[in-house]
Amino acid sequence: MDTTSADLRSYYEQEARQRLRKPLTGRRVEIRTQYLQLLGDEGRNKVLDFGAGPGGDGEAFIKAGLSYVGIDLAHGNAVLAAEAGVSVVAASIAGPPFRPGSFDAGWSMSTLMHVPEPEVATVLEAMVAPLAPGAPIQIGLWGGDRQDVIAESETVGRRLFSYRPFELNRQLLSAVGPVERAASWDVVPDGAKTGMQYQLFLVRVAAA
Repeated sequence: MDTTSADLRSYYEQEARQRLRKPLTGRRVEIRTQYLQLLGDEGRNKVLDFGAGPGGDGEAFIKAGLSYVGIDLAHGNAVLAAEAGVSVVAASIAGPPFRPGSFDAGWSMSTLMHVPEPEVATVLEAMVAPLAPGAPIQIGLWGGDRQDVIAESETVGRRLFSYRPFELNRQLLSAVGPVERAASWDVVPDGAKTGMQYQLFLVRVAAA
């Protein structure tokens, strides 16, 4: 395991151990609701969540009658998810432990910005492998000026943020399928001194 992945896993293990993750609210819930509507309209029912954390989105997918499985680096998040009756597997998004075409929809929120730009193409190929051709995958990530930043917390640890411009992320994502919808908006996270950009893409997985 490289240093970046080891740091990231350690960070989220500590976060899970301290139960620091807050409930999902606001625009995140709106995005999920719209995506659930799309899945319902298309008759899709097996969702794979990349970077699921403790399965905060999983409960909503399950409540909507969908089969849901999440992937997260931290075993601690898998344990927390199980407490809530949500299935999260401790694994890397760069190597999902599922057969090709096992799921007909994908979901990934605030995860790909932890992947360094030179590794994005390979990671995306791995992510779409368990998804059937034509499956929609909703991807959200923090972006902005092209830079890598190591964020450190005294109580949790350190993690990489690889920020990329909107059009660059669109280009990278289009390698695994057409980008059907794309949007971005400025956000000032809690405790931040300056604003950031959140980017949202709906990608349709291309046939192999």
